[in-house]
Amino acid sequence: MVDNISRIQQLLAESKFVEAQKEAEVLIHQDKSSESIELLEIYFESLKAQSRPLPQDLLFSLIDKILPTNPEEAQKWLAHLSKDKLKDKQRILLIEIQIAEMKGQTETLYTLISQYQIARYEAHNPNIPAVVQDLTKKYFPDDFQIQLQRLALELMRMDLVNCEKSIKGLILSCFERSSPKGTKAKLHLLYEVLRSCDSLQHLELYKNFCFFMSNGLADKKGYKKVIELIIYVEDFKFQALLLNFLVSQGLEEVAQDYAQEIRQNKEYNYVYLDKFLPHLKTFFFKRIEVKPKPTLPLLTDIDLKVGKSPSYPFYDEILSDISEEEILLAHLLKHQNFSTTDLLEIAVSFVQSEYFMAALKASDLAYTSTENTDLKLRASYLKITCLLKTGDCRAALDASLEALSLSSTQNDILSFLYSQAEAHLRLKEYKAAKKVLLKILAIDSQYRLAKERLERLNAI
Repeated sequence: MVDNISRIQQLLAESKFVEAQKEAEVLIHQDKSSESIELLEIYFESLKAQSRPLPQDLLFSLIDKILPTNPEEAQKWLAHLSKDKLKDKQRILLIEIQIAEMKGQTETLYTLISQYQIARYEAHNPNIPAVVQDLTKKYFPDDFQIQLQRLALELMRMDLVNCEKSIKGLILSCFERSSPKGTKAKLHLLYEVLRSCDSLQHLELYKNFCFFMSNGLADKKGYKKVIELIIYVEDFKFQALLLNFLVSQGLEEVAQDYAQEIRQNKEYNYVYLDKFLPHLKTFFFKRIEVKPKPTLPLLTDIDLKVGKSPSYPFYDEILSDISEEEILLAHLLKHQNFSTTDLLEIAVSFVQSEYFMAALKASDLAYTSTENTDLKLRASYLKITCLLKTGDCRAALDASLEALSLSSTQNDILSFLYSQAEAHLRLKEYKAAKKVLLKILAIDSQYRLAKERLERLNAI
């Protein structure tokens, strides 16, 4: 091998560049292990003397061999590589990253890592080599821009658990490590990254969170999304950020109620508030007193007349026995002028979250806010569901009768008859329940569980 290299060097000295090139190529192609640094350098010198292009693969091979011991020399050879191909561009950037780290050029290293991650994103390849990950952790563990790029790559994998951790970390960093001046801009960037993903699933809530934090509440639909966030968020720090948002939107009364809910969080940390959100501390100095539920007068024998039971207004004070979160949700409904459709959607959301008292409030408001029969019937169905869930069967019975007076289609009639029968059964009014079930079966003998329920009643 040494003799062969000496012969090629002699050919170069005699300016026999073509012969030197061919000799070197024979050695290189004979055995890959013969690709020594010296042989490759001689080979490239023969090509340069002829103004011929240098093979990219062999250049990378030479640089990989030189890099660990001589980054300066590696950088010289790097200049001969072309970045026309995206794959080669990424490989070149990876080498430049290692050179910058070896030379202690931190600013250059930051720029190169950023460029590399963008190149991977453009190539739709979320895999990041261990060397880049290690350097990022070592030098830029908390850098927002680098971590935001990493999130964009991770979203390609749709690893929702890790993505959620990254998103939460980025959001918190906006408040814990940023000046107020740059917070909105960073949250907007995070929103744009999340918006670029087609299927966020539950991470959609974080996208909404970032949008609200950077833009505020633009329309009524925003309030529904805020309610969803209040229901979903259990992390104390994020609850504190939501509280901060409510205050920024002028919803002081709602903020007061929500603060008391936050106070019950086992992760509650006054020191955290004092450090990062000191203006919120006043919400936690004194607990708001909840008004006692009004006592209704006792009924006497004279009052016990047969007839439709009166419907009582939905007092906010009644919520005092419910969780403070439901009190907050009721306040949100009270302070906003939602459309009937919005109220119905909110009621459905509350039912799904088992906030039946708040859902009852929403459905009741929806019912009284419209003259449209279809919307009234939808509101009635939700209202009756909530009344049955909360155990107010007499009110559910009254609501069913009222809904029946509005019903015209068979489906609606059967639905509210079934609710009526359910209310009678829970009130142990079995004869009345039988009559209603017989009406249902006369219309549709296979309707839900009407037949089975009637058989059980007949067996009593």
